[in-house]
Amino acid sequence: MPRRWPRGRTKRAASRATSRRGGPITLDTSTDIQTSYFFMLNCLLHSRVHTGIESNTEFYDEDVNVYLAHLLNAHIDPRYVARTSDLLVPDDATLHRMIADAPDDRQRYELYRANADFLLIAVTIFDVFEDRHFNRHPAFHVPRESHVGRAALYYALAAAYAARLGRGAAALAPTLTKISEGIESYVRILSYLRGHYLDLIRRYSPGELFHLERSIQEIERGEMIEQMRNEFLDTYHAWLKTGVSELKAKLAEQARMLKEIDPTFQFKPPA
Repeated sequence: MPRRWPRGRTKRAASRATSRRGGPITLDTSTDIQTSYFFMLNCLLHSRVHTGIESNTEFYDEDVNVYLAHLLNAHIDPRYVARTSDLLVPDDATLHRMIADAPDDRQRYELYRANADFLLIAVTIFDVFEDRHFNRHPAFHVPRESHVGRAALYYALAAAYAARLGRGAAALAPTLTKISEGIESYVRILSYLRGHYLDLIRRYSPGELFHLERSIQEIERGEMIEQMRNEFLDTYHAWLKTGVSELKAKLAEQARMLKEIDPTFQFKPPA
């Protein structure tokens, strides 16, 4: 029979982390990893209560609470990010190629688990898949639900490979299966936690993102024009010194390209 997590002691141990809800909380993870872990666990338990998805409602899932708290806590540690970065891929096709080339089941398990963890945290805590970009065709937009579905699939596959392995990985197989089967609930819980307990920066509205991206594009355009002008002047000075016909042709082409990107640019080709 699975061992239940001692809720009372957990909440008491973590209550100090959220007792001052109004002010900023700073955690020194280099010296007090346990405190940051209990902070995350306490936030998770409170989020479950407020979303109406309390632990063990449909099945025993306090092991999922522990897993998710550890996962949240791991993202505070840059060493975790560095350790998993080589396992993360942008799409299914790339992941399938890496799976096919993996030397053993442990590597396949780690690939599926790392990418499932990334998608879950990216969709909920960092919310990176929500809005469409104004300069991206709608046909290329991937709905948020698709990323949630990928996370569920990856957790299921990670659980299948974990069950084949010995020691710690095999013990995680039931937990990963629960996350896969209850992914929608855990997405709701973590999304609530993000806004109400982690106090991450407010997301920009689509209109604000539009103007921000336009501003960035204008800055990049200005930098490009400056670089093209410098290259044009280098060619012009080289042509004045040498009179080489190839440089004259290059100069005319650079002037044409500059005129396209900057209509205010004026240049009369040399005779």
